[in-house]
Amino acid sequence: MTFDAPSPSNAGSRKHRMNCVSLVGTVHDELGRANASELCAILERIRPEVRRYRESHHVKLVPVDRPTPGSEFFENAEYLRKRIWEDSPGYRQLIALDSACISARGFAYLNSESCGNLWSDVYKEMLSTIRRIGDSRLVEIFDSWKETIDLREEEMTKKIQEYLGANTVDRGAFLVGAAHRQLIIDKSREKSRVDSNSMQWDFSVR
Repeated sequence: MTFDAPSPSNAGSRKHRMNCVSLVGTVHDELGRANASELCAILERIRPEVRRYRESHHVKLVPVDRPTPGSEFFENAEYLRKRIWEDSPGYRQLIALDSACISARGFAYLNSESCGNLWSDVYKEMLSTIRRIGDSRLVEIFDSWKETIDLREEEMTKKIQEYLGANTVDRGAFLVGAAHRQLIIDKSREKSRVDSNSMQWDFSVR
C-alpha cells in the first residue's frame, strides 16, 4: 500500500479531511493492456508523480499483509488448482475468459463489476468441483486456502484502518490482486454500515 504523505507546510490544513484509500485491482504479471505503464497512469491520476517515489515525491510504503505462508500452503494450493483444472471444463473456461478480458481491457476490466462477478463464479465452480470429486483431502485444502485468504483480507483492511487512525494523509492507494478486490469491497461496505467513522474508500478506479 502506498500513501501520499502531506508536506509540513500543508499538513495542518488536511487534518480535518477524511482519509481516502483507492482500491486498485492488479495482476502479478503483465498481460496485454494490464501492464506497468497503465498502472503508472492510474497512480498518477490518484496522486501525480507517485511512480517517481522518493526521487521527487514523499510516498510512504506501508506493509499491511500477513506473513507469507509456508511452502506447504503453496504446494497444497497448486495441487488443488491442478485437480480442479483437470476435472472442470467450466473452471478452465472461466480462467481463459478472465485472461482474455485482462489482455483486451486491462485495468478497466480488473477494476470492474464484471471481473468481480467472474471471480465469484470461479469460487463457486471450485467448490462445486471439489464436492463432485468427493476427495476429503481437497476439501481440507480448500477450507485452509479459503481461511487463509479471509484472514489476509481482514488483516489488510484492519492495518489500513489502524494506519489512517494514527496518521493524517490525503490519499492512499491499495494495490491488490483482482481476485480479492470484490471480497474486500464487500467487507469494507459491511464495516461502514456498523462504523460511521470508518475510512473512505474509492472503488471507482479504472
